[in-house]
This record gives sequence, structure tokens and C-alpha cells, in this order.
Amino acid sequence: MSPSVKDELLRIGVRPSKERGQNFLIEAGVIDSILEFGKPEVAKHLVEIGPGLGALTRELASFGRVSVIEIEEKFCDYLEANVPNLDIYNADVRFFDFSEIGSELVVFGNLPYSFSTEIIFRLVDEAQNIKRAVLLLQKEFAERLAAKPGGRDYGTLTINAQLWADVRLGPVVPGDCFHPPASVHSQVVELRFRSEPRYPISNSFLFKRFVKAAFFRRRKKILNSLNASQAFADVDLTELFSQAQIDFNRRPEELSIEEYARIASFLDL
Repeated sequence: MSPSVKDELLRIGVRPSKERGQNFLIEAGVIDSILEFGKPEVAKHLVEIGPGLGALTRELASFGRVSVIEIEEKFCDYLEANVPNLDIYNADVRFFDFSEIGSELVVFGNLPYSFSTEIIFRLVDEAQNIKRAVLLLQKEFAERLAAKPGGRDYGTLTINAQLWADVRLGPVVPGDCFHPPASVHSQVVELRFRSEPRYPISNSFLFKRFVKAAFFRRRKKILNSLNASQAFADVDLTELFSQAQIDFNRRPEELSIEEYARIASFLDL
């Protein structure tokens, strides 16, 4: 364990929070791997989510000015005093408006395990402002982002992320590269966002709602899962699938993203 990370946390009065899923990188080699994989671009506006003590932040700042979004006020004070070339936003990234920073953003972050899903959905919602996101995530979570139809990892997270972004998996990071040590491996992931969704959707709210309902009982046939969710109780689901020319006896994980987009398009008619 790096005594400097532990000592600095003690000095500023912060204890790593299990509730927030805080694990701090202590291996310089991992930071090098993130940068090599993510390739920060000079002159692009760089953003970091949850910089903590600034281990990655210091390296990013060598490429240009960095905006950091940090919920912990003590970390904001620490960064202001110790890391130059920063714009600091003391905010919860799950509710943050990225247009405050700009557009064509390149986002980096070691995301807390506890809030990874909410943060990814927030980034997807901000796709018009974000060019790329290079994130360190729990390995199992990363595999869900990159999953293909038919597998056990394929689900609502996969579909919503891949509708708006190309997903690329990077280096795997062992749990002992963090303080406190993580019980599982992590993995670096790049999301390269699209200006338009991969397949046309007319109503993003309805699309998300339909996909969530489809996986309400993922082991059931999709029609049974939708009925169990009660989310579309006022819709003739049999007719909906007929219009989309999709067999409702298939399971939710068997449908492609294109097929979900096709079904959702008939919901909005």
C-alpha cells in the first residue's frame, strides 16, 4: 500500500467510503496504462470525474486545462491547493450539466463501483456534449457495457450505452492497485460517443422505458416480462410485436439493439 495516499487521506480527514465505492489508485503504472489507452488530446477540453487526490489529474493537466467534477468538498480544497491548471466543480456528476463546461469533451474517470450505472446513464444523456469517455470500471461492469446479444451480460446497460457509443475494452487492473484494495479486478473502457444514435429512435424516454420493462423478468419470454412489469399495460403488446415483425416468444437478451429500436418506434406512433 502506498503510505502517501493513506497519509494524505488521513491528513485531510477523509476515510474511503464503502457507500460511495471509493478506491484510490496507488500504482503509477496503471495511470500510464490509462493514458496510453485513452490518449488525451492536446487542445481538447479534458474532464475528470471524481479526481480524489489527483493522481490521474496531475497527468491530464500536462495536456492542457482540466475541468474536474468532485462531490467531496475536502478533495476540491486539496486539488485547488495542490494541482494547477484546473477548473473545479464541487458537484454530483449524476446530476451535472456538462454543457457548463463545453462540448466535444474528453472525459476520464475512475468511477465508484456503487454509482457506475447512474454515471454511465448520465454520460449517455450528455452524448451531445461528450466526444469520448475513458473510464476505469469494475471488470464485470465493463463486460456488460461491451456485451453482445444472447449472453448473460447483455441487458439494459448494454443496449442504452451501445445505442449512443462504440465501446472498446482496455487493460485489466488488479484489485491490489487500489487503496483500500478492491475485492475484484477493474478494467479500462472507452466510450466513443455518436452525434446520432446507432439506430433511429423518435423518443429516447420511451425507448429506455421499454428496454427496462423488457428485462423486468429477463429469464422469461419478452412478452411475459413486459406484462409482468405493467409498464405498458395500456398497449396491445401482441400487435406491437406484429407491427415490428419480431417474435414475442424470444427472450429479452436475444433481441438486438436494432430490434429494440424498431419496436420502440411503433410505441411513439
